[in-house]
Amino acid sequence: MDSDLIALWQAFHDRLYRFIQQRVQNPTDADDILQEVFLRIHHRLSTVRDRDRLVSWIFQIARHAVIDYYRAAAKQREVTNEQEIDLAASPWTEEEAVATLNQELATCLQPMLKALPASYQKAIALVELEGMTQKAAAEQLGLSLSGAKSRVQRGRQKLKAMLLQCCEIQRDRLGNVIDYQAKATASCGSKESEKSCCS
Repeated sequence: MDSDLIALWQAFHDRLYRFIQQRVQNPTDADDILQEVFLRIHHRLSTVRDRDRLVSWIFQIARHAVIDYYRAAAKQREVTNEQEIDLAASPWTEEEAVATLNQELATCLQPMLKALPASYQKAIALVELEGMTQKAAAEQLGLSLSGAKSRVQRGRQKLKAMLLQCCEIQRDRLGNVIDYQAKATASCGSKESEKSCCS
């Protein structure tokens, strides 16, 4: 195995396995599909021209491998063409890969949120986690609207600084997260953060 493929295996193995397992209930089948995905990556890696799109390319390969798995199963059961067309049109897209990465980063932020001062924790929790408007959060916190906005903004800045201390974040031209990985010499501020973030 060449060094590029080893690096991709280390960076994407867990994420791809979760992506596949969400769609294939049998863990043995998920393992088989994951191996197939990495074989396809190995055979086609040299054809990738735009490295900025590498993550979406990898998840597209995983998506197609899952579709192929269901098509093979459908042929064994002699499923109709209409059902196969429905499967091929299933909405597993680049957007879903981006959403998966965003969800992983949101999970990573949980221990960091707990490390914030209590005033920022509460403001961020109300607005970002509970979906409260800043006006409603201001009333609950006993702050002016501008005071609540300021607290939420500062809390976001502190969380962003903590995340960037731990992780290298890659974004596409639209600002979507397309990849992330732990910084080699990162100290994430708490043992809990280090265990959960960018691993």
